[in-house]
Amino acid sequence: MQSWDLDLAWDLVENLFTSPGDSATDQRAVNVNTVDEVPNGAWFTNRTQTRPLTPEEVARGANTGTGPTPGRWVVVSAKSDGITPGFTVRDTEGVIWFLKFDPPGWRGMATGTEVTVAKLLWALGYHTPEYYIATLRMDGLDIAKGTKITPPGAEPRQMVTGDLEWLLRQADREKDGSYRVIASRALPGKPLGGFRFYGTRPDDPNDVYAHEHRRELRGYGVFAAWFNHVDAKSINTMDTLLAENGHGFVRHYLLDFGSAMGSAAVGPREYWEGREYLVEPGVVGKGIFGFGFYGLGRRMTPMYEAPSIGRIDRDNSDWDPEDWKPRIPNPAFVRARADDEFWAARKATGITDAMVRAAVSEGKFGAADDEARLVRALIDRRNAIARRYLPAINPIVDPALDAQGRLTFRNAAVDAGVAPDAAQYSAEWGAFDNATGETRPLGEAKGTREGIAAPQALPSEPGAFVRIAVRAVEHQNPEWKKPVHIFFRRAADGWTLVGLDRLPK
Repeated sequence: MQSWDLDLAWDLVENLFTSPGDSATDQRAVNVNTVDEVPNGAWFTNRTQTRPLTPEEVARGANTGTGPTPGRWVVVSAKSDGITPGFTVRDTEGVIWFLKFDPPGWRGMATGTEVTVAKLLWALGYHTPEYYIATLRMDGLDIAKGTKITPPGAEPRQMVTGDLEWLLRQADREKDGSYRVIASRALPGKPLGGFRFYGTRPDDPNDVYAHEHRRELRGYGVFAAWFNHVDAKSINTMDTLLAENGHGFVRHYLLDFGSAMGSAAVGPREYWEGREYLVEPGVVGKGIFGFGFYGLGRRMTPMYEAPSIGRIDRDNSDWDPEDWKPRIPNPAFVRARADDEFWAARKATGITDAMVRAAVSEGKFGAADDEARLVRALIDRRNAIARRYLPAINPIVDPALDAQGRLTFRNAAVDAGVAPDAAQYSAEWGAFDNATGETRPLGEAKGTREGIAAPQALPSEPGAFVRIAVRAVEHQNPEWKKPVHIFFRRAADGWTLVGLDRLPK
């Protein structure tokens, strides 16, 4: 497989002014399994809800070590373009690290933000690089022979010490002359370039689902909103070719989270970021005919600003994820359905307050009051996601059918404390023919989440299937009256859940 480079300019134009990807509307995510979940794989690994994560695990995230080894580091490449110049070093053990800095006057903002968001995305299930906060000293660097740099407006040439000094002038400097850096370890495997949020990779035989219809990429939009990760686009992804048991496969990573929360990487985030796309004709028109006063509304939002964390909304208790927008439209985000958002909200509620605090603590922002502000903002936004998306559809989860035919289940919205429970639920039972898809009615029963009894005609022979349509009988949310279809298969020792359809066509 060959590496490809995604063109940033084309990515911006394509997503701002066209609608790439499948034109079908209301397409169910195509990569979910029969119980409406995303299976573990090269794109995603279920961590929350499958087992209790600890704050210590979240703090560690993808990390397997302690960061670059002490000693002299050798610069092997440099990045002088883009908005965040940096360079790549080889430590004393030969490990390759990509180094990035905080902008002058904003110590901790970009580096701490990147670490924090990476930890939380790892906990949610995504593949991320290893990130460490480290210290760099100019007198601890050597330049490898043959290392090139391309200064702005010039041709590539051999890198010299003066180039390092020029790059470091664009970074925040500690009082002792050192530099705080974020060191991301080179990803395992052969780099293949980033992935698009639509279509498939033509040279990957395992990439069979259009990316805009993958649930974990649609759900990523909810998490990007949570972290105000406005730069969630293709250029900030990476595919790598790995080998396992003699077979090659491609793993898909998310990376570069410096433009999130209160940070825009080179300074605090702009007032409009998270509220508008880079280009919106309607907004431009309002600005022109409003003689500049239209834009003042964005600046009237009360903000909290500090060098360590940048600029965040002062009050996030009334924040609504439905109003959030990245810098450019994302083909997967705009195709998310209510069941994708419900899935993401459940993952988000699996991140406890203690886990949020652990992730922020790993950012080492260096200001306790600012860290507390950031923790509060992240918790408030997580709770807003739960309020918005968990009650929006029938929130029945974790159904079980015991050997006697007693159905139990949970309600995700009730568990999260964002909706009152229904007083009663209805279950319509049917014998299901797995070969033809036909259902023979068996009867209807009512009860609570603690138990609904099956009709006497419930089949008992091994291999039999039943379909149960479960809905709230009376509830203030009409969506709860639309049934979730649950499928069980009879085994010798009882019933096994084999299917769940939350939003049937």
